[in-house]
Amino acid sequence: MTEWRRKVFKEAKRKLSLMVGAVFGKYFLDIIFGLSRKITINNEALDDLLRKERSVIVCSWHGRLLFPFYDLRNRKPIGLAGMHHDAELITRVGEKMGWKMIRGSSSEGGTTGFRQMVKVGKGGKALMFITPDGPKGPSRRAKDGAVRIAMATGAVLLPVSGQARRRWEAVNWETFVVPKPFGTICCVYGEPIEMSAGGNMDDYRRMLEQELERVERQADEAVARET
Repeated sequence: MTEWRRKVFKEAKRKLSLMVGAVFGKYFLDIIFGLSRKITINNEALDDLLRKERSVIVCSWHGRLLFPFYDLRNRKPIGLAGMHHDAELITRVGEKMGWKMIRGSSSEGGTTGFRQMVKVGKGGKALMFITPDGPKGPSRRAKDGAVRIAMATGAVLLPVSGQARRRWEAVNWETFVVPKPFGTICCVYGEPIEMSAGGNMDDYRRMLEQELERVERQADEAVARET
């Protein structure tokens, strides 16, 4: 096989695996969440912001992203995903679930992803989603992206977390939680974080980290009571 043919075959195999993975991923999540008891806490915080026609940036640690990822699917959310292979699979699954996905990074002001999210947020009434610790960590340390976008657009940050009583845990640079069926799944919305263009970015990042930790503990405690 020539080098050209090997490249063509490799690319075709990659596209096929992504296509199959996207279909499988969507139905896998539908089955898991459909066969579980679901608890949602404080989702009225999101409803209230959307009624006021505010742009909202929902934030979740990367390890808990599946909970808001599934819970928001019917609200026409806009997600920011990186350029690596795993993000491409998440993008395709999300699009099949009703998400609009923007590819790129939020961590630097000059990137395409950042600029597109700012454009969307400035339009008002946008529901956006970012994992502030990014796809590579460090775990539970908010980078600047979500805060920068909120400060540039006037959007409100809304921390969210979740937990499942029965779950798989994939450990890499963080613990990525995947619910198992026939258990209890909890998704917790935190308190909105307002900010101004002239505010202190480090203070806002600490506020975001603290509220994400709080809602994570609340989700953990909620499913623990179900045992």
